[in-house]
Amino acid sequence: MKHAAVKTPDAKGTSTNDLEVRVMADKIDYAINGVVVHSTPKTGPTAKTDGIYGARVNHRLEVHVDKLTVSK
Repeated sequence: MKHAAVKTPDAKGTSTNDLEVRVMADKIDYAINGVVVHSTPKTGPTAKTDGIYGARVNHRLEVHVDKLTVSK
């Protein structure tokens, strides 16, 4: 699903997007370039997220992780 917040590749075939995952007491917000594009309730598979890092990346992508931080 496309979202206006996601930058698409330029003429050189590259783009940079910032992903933020905001874990709150009752939900998790997923923000791209500062815009919340999806939210999930903090139940079921996402009920216990404290101390867990993970990334799922599709093929044909070059991914660079920068500024990985945890804050309250």
